[in-house]
Amino acid sequence: MAAMGIDRSALSKGGLNGPKAVLGWRPPAGRPLPESRGEDLPAGAPLRSERIAYGALLLFVALVYAAPGTLYPPLENFPIAKGMAVLSFLFLFSAMRAKGGSWRLADPTSLWLAAFAALSGLSIATALWREFALNAFLDFLKVVLVYFLVVHLLDRLDRVRKFFWVMLWGGAFLAAGTLMHYLLKIDLVEGYRAAWVGIYEDPNDLAYHLVVLTPIGLALLEAERSFLKKCIVLGILAAFMAAIYVTFSRGGLVGLLAVFFFQILRSRKRMLHFALAGLLLVALLAVAPARYWERAETILKFRQDESAMGRVYAWKAGFAMIQDRPLLGVGVGCFVMGWPIYAPPEAGTKWRAPHNTFVAVMGETGLLGLVAFGAFMGTALRRAQTVNRPPAPSPLPLLALPPKRERKKPLIIPPMTEADRQAGLYARAVEIAVWGFLACSLTLGVQRSWPPYLLAGLAVALYRIVAVKNRMPKGGSR
Repeated sequence: MAAMGIDRSALSKGGLNGPKAVLGWRPPAGRPLPESRGEDLPAGAPLRSERIAYGALLLFVALVYAAPGTLYPPLENFPIAKGMAVLSFLFLFSAMRAKGGSWRLADPTSLWLAAFAALSGLSIATALWREFALNAFLDFLKVVLVYFLVVHLLDRLDRVRKFFWVMLWGGAFLAAGTLMHYLLKIDLVEGYRAAWVGIYEDPNDLAYHLVVLTPIGLALLEAERSFLKKCIVLGILAAFMAAIYVTFSRGGLVGLLAVFFFQILRSRKRMLHFALAGLLLVALLAVAPARYWERAETILKFRQDESAMGRVYAWKAGFAMIQDRPLLGVGVGCFVMGWPIYAPPEAGTKWRAPHNTFVAVMGETGLLGLVAFGAFMGTALRRAQTVNRPPAPSPLPLLALPPKRERKKPLIIPPMTEADRQAGLYARAVEIAVWGFLACSLTLGVQRSWPPYLLAGLAVALYRIVAVKNRMPKGGSR
């Protein structure tokens, strides 16, 4: 037996380096290798723990929209959605250790988010109410965690597609509940505005969430090849439009117009689409009820509307906060606490929310926080734009042409593959959804809501997917 020359040092290691590996054993084709050490795994094969982390992330997104604790009160005290996020992170951490991979923290968007989170934490030291600011900061950390989960787990286009579908079905759940409340006249705000339950019981917040989901549905409508799936997406989008309509939200109307404007602007036949959209808008406005016209008119006559003037007073309070505390503001989450101190005298005694995302960020975390948050959203938008519209080669100069023998050959752009087309569609949806978020942010303080961080994570994930294919550098954006 000793003459066979078997390397017994390898036998003592066990696992894949054990007897089967020494005797030349290989796993059957298509079967993933056991989850032992990162170097023993084939390139690109997801670990079981990574697949569990991805599934937990999808379940978390579904739970965010379903709000089971609100629908079934006994579950209200159980943080099921947060538990799914933590579970996803634990399995992701296990997968990263097994693969020996590095965390993706060097992207400019991630760095600016980390800076904004750090400044939010620092604002606790000078907050008007430190305990309240601490709770708001800890609550904010969960959206930061989910952002990093999206960046690390959505590393393939098929995962992005499934993530889009979960978001779309979640929005369908919200839209169906809103329409049911409207038809059955359940808990109508001001007697005629429909909403849902939980964090969606405010018609304006509900409309905002549906607005940013609309480009996701439009991307799936174009990306899917199945006729049945296209019909499903069309039905969900129709429910979105109807639900936004019955909320009678002016901010939702402005956000929806911004979404359709950029959707048409990014299309190939933009002039035709602009004309069709104009005709559709005229037709819808012609059949709009009187209440819709009354609320829409207050956009121009805002001084005569109490709700609109409340937003103006909130903005003035935000600027007063920054004048008094320019660096770190009144503390994360403490805008409402600072209202009695900084609101103008004509605002009355009613406390109000900021009603503007950037005013809220500025008032709560100061100018430093505003710069960090603005850079975070700006770099995320740029990431999505870079994937959707890759830079074209520089044209040859019209003047001072080089000698004929020194002219360079024109750069040939490789043909677009199906994967490139899908990545572009998904990135365009993310970009337009960010524009919808920015439009709604003009009248809503939604700086710590889920959509901007999910969208930013999607933008970075898509950028990385395309960068891995060597279509653009992995460093800064072009």
